[in-house]
Amino acid sequence: MNYAIIEGTTVKSTGTLQKLFPNTSFNSSTPNADFLTANNTVELVEDLDYTPKTQKLVSVEPYVDNGKAYNVKVEPMTTEEQNQCISDEWFNVRLRRNDLLGLSDWRANSDVTLSDDWKTYRQALRDITTQSDPYNITWPTEPS
Repeated sequence: MNYAIIEGTTVKSTGTLQKLFPNTSFNSSTPNADFLTANNTVELVEDLDYTPKTQKLVSVEPYVDNGKAYNVKVEPMTTEEQNQCISDEWFNVRLRRNDLLGLSDWRANSDVTLSDDWKTYRQALRDITTQSDPYNITWPTEPS
């Protein structure tokens, strides 16, 4: 875990406790809150919640906001970036669809009679890309 030494609204230094305080021995995985306060040290926030469809996490110079130190920010994606993410997600959907079709290919061999349930299932897999949202695919259930 990384920490930041802050002074007011400025981040002075970041790193592990061992790097920030090389002459101090830490005998537990989490430092004492009093030690952190006395040394103006806070945990460095390196991950934030965001919506991957429309936002991205960007590494930035460390900054202080409401007493917390961050080295990332959430920013909106450009339309081009959103379109690329959608394209990438459709690629992943097709990969999974192709894998599922491959797992049932043996049922479609010429010496095996394919039941209507399996025909319906396989057709539903082929029709997956007609759905509108690659992030919210309704996958068909494999027949028993």
